[in-house]
Amino acid sequence: MEHFGISVLDIQRSVRWYQDIFGFQVVKEFEKPELQIKGAVMKRGDLSLEILQPYSPKELPAEDSSLVALLQRIGANHFAISAEDVKSLYNELKSQKAELVTELIEQRFFFCKDPDGTLIEIKQCQQHDGVTVREDRQTSSNTEAKKVSS
Repeated sequence: MEHFGISVLDIQRSVRWYQDIFGFQVVKEFEKPELQIKGAVMKRGDLSLEILQPYSPKELPAEDSSLVALLQRIGANHFAISAEDVKSLYNELKSQKAELVTELIEQRFFFCKDPDGTLIEIKQCQQHDGVTVREDRQTSSNTEAKKVSS
């Protein structure tokens, strides 16, 4: 994947949030009047995030916000970011009154929403022989591990 993009109501608020919470850095800012948007490209390691603010943003109507309902939506429904200390990040977001969709699950992941309602899964990084890896979903009887670039 080259990047993922999200549309937001307030680009400055979202850029600050992704910088402060996850350590993303702005690498490019742009405006495209022909598309009626302004935007920012942010990076964290190999992960690229494109944040777009339409000139005339429209919020989606409020719906069931349970994790089950959010995961039933057709199309892109969430993205995942790894964290060195998922429990501390969970507690930090909770103290900041961020919108937490779940409690900490199995002490290794949780779901929250960004300021515009984008669903994010936060997963614990694992250390094996001094290498940071991300634990993927279980396949048959074993768990695969892949290197995380950050």
